[in-house]
Amino acid sequence: MFRLNNFKVRKDIIFLILGKLKISFILVKIAQMKKIIYIVTISTLILSCNSKDDYISDVYVNELIDLSLDPYNKLITPGSSIIANGGVKGIIIYHGVGNDYKVYDRNCSYEPSLSCSKIDSLDAGIAYCGCCPSFFLINDNGRSIYGPALRDLKKYNWSLSNNNILRIFN
Repeated sequence: MFRLNNFKVRKDIIFLILGKLKISFILVKIAQMKKIIYIVTISTLILSCNSKDDYISDVYVNELIDLSLDPYNKLITPGSSIIANGGVKGIIIYHGVGNDYKVYDRNCSYEPSLSCSKIDSLDAGIAYCGCCPSFFLINDNGRSIYGPALRDLKKYNWSLSNNNILRIFN
């Protein structure tokens, strides 16, 4: 018959088993921590990056401009440009060769969500943003030529009626 009080337990086997259990427990915890670190890192990267949604907002534009009235009559001369109301932060109208007009939003394409991000001045087919500072060729599709802005200015459609009414729309 077997008696429990004479049973001797080998302590080295117990420590070996407990040691293995502790190591496997630690390895499991490390694996869980790695997963958590990966999730936190990826989430931080996604949330901290500049938003790809930082673009010039889409707003409804349907402006009628009578080119025979002041201050729009300046646009009758080819190579001239003005700033008009409409769009996100205003509209830039450039009169090219003949009856070719180019129409852009005044909102700068570099960090357009900033309140100061707009075209401040127009000169000889070049638009200038004083906020970033960037230069754009308004006589060449609003292309960025200098500064941190990499995207072109936002373009609008236009049509010219026989009675010199310029319609700007999107």
